Amino acid sequence: MEDDMTDGVTQQTAPASPPRHATGPGMTIPRLTFPEQLVLWSARRLATADRESVEIASEAPACRQSMRARVAAELGVALGPTDAPAAGRAAAETLERTLDIFGCAGERGLRLNPLCCRFVSNDERLFLSFLAACQEGDHRHACALLSWFLPPAAIRAAATDGAAFAAALQAAGYLLPQRFRLASCTGFPRATPAHGCAPRTLH
Repeated sequence: MEDDMTDGVTQQTAPASPPRHATGPGMTIPRLTFPEQLVLWSARRLATADRESVEIASEAPACRQSMRARVAAELGVALGPTDAPAAGRAAAETLERTLDIFGCAGERGLRLNPLCCRFVSNDERLFLSFLAACQEGDHRHACALLSWFLPPAAIRAAATDGAAFAAALQAAGYLLPQRFRLASCTGFPRATPAHGCAPRTLH
């Protein structure tokens, strides 16, 4: 990402017309595009590995490796056919690093729903919007979204890996729709909003 990813964000203005793919609090998986479903499936699968690792500490390395291999294989099929296995592994690694930054550097990790859940959480919507902003080259919006979860020092790392994952999707022809914009943002909050609420959005 460019250096301006860490520049202060003064204000995000609403687009002239509402996004084509509007979402709401009750957004469900079937209403998402295939690229969005692919991202969420991959992220949720990796998060499942983390949850199971906590429950069975002795099996943590094998569990995480197995989940990573499965996500890499699925991404390889989606991103193929050129050098599919390598492309899948690279994409899985960048996605995993991005999620790890949220878990290690932020006030809390992304709240990803279980694989079987048909609803899309606010955190998941925000993450999809962040990747869409990366594909659009909208660095200020991507930075503003990250600032709700991460301190300034971690934003560059998350933006770099997130942008790499978004670019891999884009290169394969998978474009993520920008579903919402921040109504306002002033700099980088040090913590998430009260009660862990997602930022106020425009639909």
